[in-house]
Amino acid sequence: MSTRRIAALALTGLALTACGTKADTASAPVAGPLPTVVPAGTELRVGDQNDLLQTLLHASGQDKDLPYKLTYGKFQGGPAILEAFRGGSLDVGIVAETPAIFAQAARQDVKVVGVVQSSKDAVHIVTSPGSTATKVADLKGKKIAYTQGTTFQPALLRALKNAGLTPADVTLVNLTPLDTPAALASGQVDAGLVTEPLGTKYLVANQDKGAHELTDDKGLTSGLQFLVAPGAALRDEARTAALRDLSARFTRAELWLAGHGQDWVQAYFVGVQKLPQSVGEAVVANNGKPTVPDYPTAIAEQQRVADLLAQAKAIPEALDVSAEFDTRFEAVQQAAKNGG
Repeated sequence: MSTRRIAALALTGLALTACGTKADTASAPVAGPLPTVVPAGTELRVGDQNDLLQTLLHASGQDKDLPYKLTYGKFQGGPAILEAFRGGSLDVGIVAETPAIFAQAARQDVKVVGVVQSSKDAVHIVTSPGSTATKVADLKGKKIAYTQGTTFQPALLRALKNAGLTPADVTLVNLTPLDTPAALASGQVDAGLVTEPLGTKYLVANQDKGAHELTDDKGLTSGLQFLVAPGAALRDEARTAALRDLSARFTRAELWLAGHGQDWVQAYFVGVQKLPQSVGEAVVANNGKPTVPDYPTAIAEQQRVADLLAQAKAIPEALDVSAEFDTRFEAVQQAAKNGG
């Protein structure tokens, strides 16, 4: 698919979404303090990715004595979670920074209720077997796989910009994260953007055939991960009280991970992903220790990503990303960070 065709599809999708129902129109932040009492019988439907949040809450002990019920749905990528919000089937989900920007650009009523930041080196650019490319500039005229509407999109734009290239200098191929390794292995694309553990799994299987990581693919992402919730959940006192509690537990769980890397390797990468311990250890080392930034810091990082997407016309117009954040949750996270 050509660069021009992909860009047209992206803009068309945003235009169609923005013309959706009134319920999809982004609203101002909900006023007033967060409710603290969770009524009996309250349930939160969670959009999880690769069982990550569910495993993290359990491994850290943060799923004990919940005053509400959590039910998990499995999703591949943030855009799928946003679509489930639109259909009314989820109350909260975990996404990277880019889906939140696309939601705002499409005027979808979604707010950030939890923030964590990990390594900015979490996105990797790997090659197909036999490729001689060693840096991004070597990909001029080549096919590059990425996933539109996810953190891979601004990461690719930043990589090309750093290398003195533009999207017109390459052929962009929009694939799901799970489809990218197979396309690489078969030579359908020359390079692709991946995160862990898919990146390590792909290289372990194909490095003896010449597949490798580019040397200048560092610092391509913000490292931000968000808990996000649709406006419908935040206008419901029972679910908002549950989200307040979940945001605190999410914060404590991430800080637990920062100090228990080996336990996380065993619980998630070995136990859930069924990967060798050595691979899990490599992934944890690559991802770095998560931190909980204050919201002004997170907003500034998010603004840089949105500006990059706007400059590339991947979104229709420039955005003020502060509108994405329900800032009432900053105090919740900071209290949890400080032992509350």
